[in-house]
Amino acid sequence: MKSVKHCRHVKEDGIACGSPPLSGESYCHFHLRYKGCRLRTWRARRTLGVKDMRLPPPDDFHAILFSLNKVAQALASGRLGPHEAGKILRQLDRAGAKLRGEILSRAESAQEATLEASEQDRTWI
Repeated sequence: MKSVKHCRHVKEDGIACGSPPLSGESYCHFHLRYKGCRLRTWRARRTLGVKDMRLPPPDDFHAILFSLNKVAQALASGRLGPHEAGKILRQLDRAGAKLRGEILSRAESAQEATLEASEQDRTWI
């Protein structure tokens, strides 16, 4: 009696597939395609990285927040490694600090201008 091969895939409940494998393969048609699809998507996810991320220039706080969310999503999904994410986050932090400094200096200069204007008004009285 000739032994019959079966698909090597084991389902989540622990039961083997039982379908006959394709000739020269260890898996049936469905599970060979299923495993190949998962492998292709995993490889594609890992090859995506900083080059494929489309982040807006950090000109305002909304753009920085948008970029932070994109980096967090890419890190969580595994498309971006911790080292690459750290580099991007440091750059976003620097851009945010620069924006905060510009806003504070504008506010201080506006405050000084209003103080000078009020002092000039007092001298004319």
